[in-house]
Amino acid sequence: MVNDLQPPSSNPMSKRIRILHVDDEPTDLEITRIFLRRGGNEDFEIVSVLSAKEALKRLREEHFDVIVCDYKMPMMNGLELLEELRWNGSTVPFILFTGKGGEKVAKEAFNKGADNYITKDGGPITQCNKLARAIRGLVKAEKTEEVQQNK
Repeated sequence: MVNDLQPPSSNPMSKRIRILHVDDEPTDLEITRIFLRRGGNEDFEIVSVLSAKEALKRLREEHFDVIVCDYKMPMMNGLELLEELRWNGSTVPFILFTGKGGEKVAKEAFNKGADNYITKDGGPITQCNKLARAIRGLVKAEKTEEVQQNK
């Protein structure tokens, strides 16, 4: 199946990590952006969108190394977005980053193909440090897999 939701990277040698952050709360988008940057992650290029619909549009037009998505959103929640992405063949690493969820949501997320599930508990510094580690881990694993496949 052709993956129409992930255009080829314009510069595969780029050292920037492109993150698509999806959340219907502008304040959450901005707080996460600020605290990720404060954590010494200058190589993170964060593109923020306010809906799953907008995320799908951006994914058709741009390359991203990882998707960070809220769970509770109107129209299409994070799990529905994940399901659509995987159904369309997208393999972009996906992190469900939410304050609304729990064990049942986490299990469903992993069953639908999420790569990580992070709760928004604790303060923003703790949350964003955990998120940054998860992003780096997923991107490193993805790059290692690409190298292995090209041998």
